[in-house]
Amino acid sequence: MKNKKIVVIIIIVLFVITMSVSALYTKKIYKNLIKPIKIKEEEYNNLKQEENKLDILLKSEISSNKKMKKKIEENKKQKEIYEKEITDYRIKNNIKVIYLTFDDGPSIYTMDILNTLDKYNVKATFFVTCSDNLENISKEIIKRGHTIALHTCTHKYSYVYANENNYYEDLNKISNLVKQYTGIESKYVRFPGGSSNTISRAYNKGIMTRLSQDLTQKGYKYYDWNIDSNDAGGANSEQEYANVVGALQNSDRGTNMVLMHDVKIPTRDSLDGIIKAALDMGYTFSSINDYTTEIHHGVNN
Repeated sequence: MKNKKIVVIIIIVLFVITMSVSALYTKKIYKNLIKPIKIKEEEYNNLKQEENKLDILLKSEISSNKKMKKKIEENKKQKEIYEKEITDYRIKNNIKVIYLTFDDGPSIYTMDILNTLDKYNVKATFFVTCSDNLENISKEIIKRGHTIALHTCTHKYSYVYANENNYYEDLNKISNLVKQYTGIESKYVRFPGGSSNTISRAYNKGIMTRLSQDLTQKGYKYYDWNIDSNDAGGANSEQEYANVVGALQNSDRGTNMVLMHDVKIPTRDSLDGIIKAALDMGYTFSSINDYTTEIHHGVNN
């Protein structure tokens, strides 16, 4: 009997030990295997929910962007229709138009020029280069409703007129920057020195003849001028005023393309008076658009 009790006790003790060991082992399995999986499952579900939210936002953003792009395209087409109608009306009614064009900038004077243009609600065209403040000013030019055009990046005659590859490399640099900063892919160009320049002869004979033909074939429009303020030639503000206003008084042209430079102090200082005098003479101002008559010089190289 005593031996039976001992056996029973031993069995009970072994059972308790077995259960304890089993519990500890189960707990260890849960801690090391099951719990981490549970946590990862929770994290996965959280990430899945977050992904769904982002997916909804992304679809909404894509839809919004599509609507915005569609609206931009519609506005662009409507703008082109208006530009053509306005140009046709001006030609039909012999209305004389001034295109104020500013080369070589932007510069520290460009903002003053923009403010003067705003004062009279006059729109102009800026043939820009790779100046230090191009990013900020190019955005401001577009924001205020003016036309941004291309004048090469460096404006360095010895480089851009050495060969066609150099010219297009330089042109593409300024074109890419303008597109990066403003989103606009401008196709309006002015050659450094104009298409009639002779300085290019020193670097490559006949290059202007080839470039002027090739540029048009590539889909660009290039613009020279038929009124020179002579600010690049050293005219002071009084002389510049006299040059431009005098030319306008004697003009019988429908398209008056005025060459100025927004890197010149006299241009900044004479602009207000020039605009007032032109308005008094009954002129209309415009910026260059797809329907603007291209003013071309005779090519001399």
